[in-house]
Amino acid sequence: MRKGLQSFLKYTLSLAIAAVLFWYLYKDQDFNEMMARFRTANFNWIYLSIALAMFSHLLRAWRWNMLLEPLGYHLKTSRTFLAVMVGYLANFVVPRMGEVSRCGILKKTDDVSVSRGFGSVVTERIFDMICLLAIVAITLAIEFRRLNEFFLNLFLDKATGLEENFLTLIAIGITFLIGAIVIFFLLKRNQAFLRKNKYYNKLTAFLRQLVEGITSVRKLRNPVLFVMVTLGIWICYFFMTYVVFFSMPATSSLGFSAGLILLVLGGIGMATPVQGGIGAFHYLVSAGLLLYGVAEKDGIIFAFVLHTTNSIAIIVVGSISLFISMIIPKRNSTQAYANS
Repeated sequence: MRKGLQSFLKYTLSLAIAAVLFWYLYKDQDFNEMMARFRTANFNWIYLSIALAMFSHLLRAWRWNMLLEPLGYHLKTSRTFLAVMVGYLANFVVPRMGEVSRCGILKKTDDVSVSRGFGSVVTERIFDMICLLAIVAITLAIEFRRLNEFFLNLFLDKATGLEENFLTLIAIGITFLIGAIVIFFLLKRNQAFLRKNKYYNKLTAFLRQLVEGITSVRKLRNPVLFVMVTLGIWICYFFMTYVVFFSMPATSSLGFSAGLILLVLGGIGMATPVQGGIGAFHYLVSAGLLLYGVAEKDGIIFAFVLHTTNSIAIIVVGSISLFISMIIPKRNSTQAYANS
């Protein structure tokens, strides 16, 4: 009961944050005018953006297969794609729920261990974080002045508040570290006793499989292809934003550097713990466009167009993927691997 209440409060809080951010950004906008300008956008570029987004999700499914193969799973990319899209759909319900949801779907459709699957997802996220940091470094090198100005204005007040509570933060960190060390030695000391407990054995088995999933990258059949597919995903992310520039007169003259900045800011917005990046994505993208002289109203409409069209595509394709996942026959991917 208590766990359910905590989950409900966490979900409600993240939804409230998304709603407040979205309301703050769009409260002074004329909705009828926004919809009129939305309808006048060149949808050929928007359709191309959606196609690039879907292709990036297909590449993600293919890359996930590469990580699962060393664990003994032989999967069809089409079935993994279903799980990936259901994961994206789940993120609109509960933030960061997608990673767990897609592992659950793959367990249902192909009998892939949830713990191993989740471990491989952790590896995916590590590589994506490396790519994002590399893009941040490239963007800083190209547009240092604009990014420096943006983040200084955004975080200056927050940084001042952190300085005032610096000692408190250090104390919390030290307490957490000491607690982790104490728990580790207590578990180590009572390991023989704990091994008699079935719940402890289940937990250790889960963690062992989780580690197997994380370290599966060391056994890749083709590491070069894995890196190329990862780069392909992020190239698609860049162009799915960049091509939308040409759908509106206010942004049609923007260049590659603006696309890079929006890729960074949009990535941060989507990573925030709110449903589908709602509010956070809109705020950061519209603020980023201000750096290039795009009027605030035009930036807000651009963010709305980019996020809304791709969100609708995810909801539609994700819902279809969920339905298909529920009705397709279960397949034992380990047996398929053994017979291949």
